[in-house]
Amino acid sequence: MPHFIDEAEEKEKLLQHQHEKQTVTPISEIMQTNKDQYLAFHQMLVQYIEKIATLSAESRRPVLEIGYTYLEGDFKFEYYASAYKTLTKTTLYFFKKEKIYSVWRRCIITISNYTGIVKLTLYEKAVSETNLADAIKKKQCIYVKIEDLNNEVALWLMDYLGYKYGQSEIIKRIPHRVSI
Repeated sequence: MPHFIDEAEEKEKLLQHQHEKQTVTPISEIMQTNKDQYLAFHQMLVQYIEKIATLSAESRRPVLEIGYTYLEGDFKFEYYASAYKTLTKTTLYFFKKEKIYSVWRRCIITISNYTGIVKLTLYEKAVSETNLADAIKKKQCIYVKIEDLNNEVALWLMDYLGYKYGQSEIIKRIPHRVSI
């Protein structure tokens, strides 16, 4: 006849195994569902990027390169663009100095483990052509409902990657009132 300690240990192992199944499976299912919902918006962005990439260098100026990366099975989509821009920096209150910077902009969309929500990160880095230590970095993250990702948001993101608007202007335009 088994002892009550053996029965309790067996019951605890069974409960722990069931708890592990419940915690691991739903998150991956939620992420997969979010990814499936997001793919339509991804295709929209890819079409716009391909349209811009086929334009002549003169037509798409200041954008030098535009593209996207995605690894199969990953939950992160990256859209990027690069350009040369002349930025003016003020030193010592009244001296202004113009420098040419290589500028990279990225829009990284990460599929979250919250139902119907993605994380949108806008990242910009500018490095001086003459002094590599002179770098400017900006980064902003927001959470967006997948149902709010539509053609208008795709065009706003293309405007960001096309150097038409800055981060703060784009963040104001994208609906992101999500509480996690």
